[in-house]
Amino acid sequence: MTRGMAHFVIDKMIRGVTPILWVDTIYGNIERYVERYFIPALRQMPKYKWKYRKVINDLKIKGCVCDFRSADKPENIEGFGYALIILNEAGIILKNRRLWEESIRPMILDHKADVIIGGTPKGKWVKSDEIHLFYELFQRGNPRKDLQGAEQSTAEKRNNSNWKSFNFSTYDNPILDPKEIDELAGDISPALRDQEIYGKFIDRIESGIIKGEWWKYYNEEELFRQRIYGVFQSWDTAFKKNEENDYSVCLTWVVAESGYYLRDMFRKRIEYPELKKTAISLFEKYMPDKVVIEDLASGQSLIQEMQRETRIPLIKVRPDKDKTARLNSAAPIVEAGRVFLPAGPDFTREFRNEIEDFPGGENDDIVDAFTQFINEVKLKAGSRDPRIFTKSIKDMRNKRFNRYKK
Repeated sequence: MTRGMAHFVIDKMIRGVTPILWVDTIYGNIERYVERYFIPALRQMPKYKWKYRKVINDLKIKGCVCDFRSADKPENIEGFGYALIILNEAGIILKNRRLWEESIRPMILDHKADVIIGGTPKGKWVKSDEIHLFYELFQRGNPRKDLQGAEQSTAEKRNNSNWKSFNFSTYDNPILDPKEIDELAGDISPALRDQEIYGKFIDRIESGIIKGEWWKYYNEEELFRQRIYGVFQSWDTAFKKNEENDYSVCLTWVVAESGYYLRDMFRKRIEYPELKKTAISLFEKYMPDKVVIEDLASGQSLIQEMQRETRIPLIKVRPDKDKTARLNSAAPIVEAGRVFLPAGPDFTREFRNEIEDFPGGENDDIVDAFTQFINEVKLKAGSRDPRIFTKSIKDMRNKRFNRYKK
């Protein structure tokens, strides 16, 4: 689909359509798509007729221009009008309704732009009470169905007459081998098969491993009224800060008599020197009893330097299961209502969304840090009774209470 839309844009520019906007997830993807899908086609034309400027991310063909912009920086999109707008990877970028309502929609007016919205669906819901905008817009072009799956009324059909929706499966792609598709389909769950192979909008509330209604919420007063037995930090590390790289995530947890309380979340793409400084800074801020780091790849360097240069109490872990198995192992604790999230901070929603989206979401760094903590605590104390990990924690609980309260 991406390749086809790239050729479609080139064809429109040759025919004089301008200006055009292409919106994608991150600039790293845009650069790859230009190199793989645009450039080979453009090289069939005389070089003087086209120019791609990588620094400012635009393509010019015979006086026509196509701007390439990243959805994670909507402020760089606003303020222009376009004749044609392409929204690629809509299942990911349209989780943010503001991108459409505040940035894209106003730009349609100047030229009465055509808009093509495409991608693999990522469920009908962003969260339990918020419908996914990609699904909502797709249903506008489906005259037989409204958002609840019923036939649209005459008024709805009239209001949505400018919309058209299309659905294709991976088997419809003539350049892919059906046998390889069969092999892929056999390796993933039925829900993901419907989504990734057949392009269906599945009800992610039912298909995810972790259900949204399982989470419990707390405020500080509730936490400080009970015994606190320990504080853990769990790191999932990545070294590079390019937009296509993984995030580094640190989750800070308080272990109390009623369960596990998420106290703080750090999530950022950073280089190693900043990662090391941040790890020390977060340790000094919360003074956890243990810091859990995966003893693989980027985590190994961090472990080695922190052991050599600090007295931070580290736990090195090596996962013996895949990501899905680790989250399945942690799920019963969440289902039992023993995982508590803070009611106020912005990161709570980000934490929830990534865990509930797994395994179909865009990122899994938070998932890795979460399952690493839960499974390590289960190993130390058992899933039903997160009691004392060391005598020193028991002896220090009143001091810890006062420190957090302060």
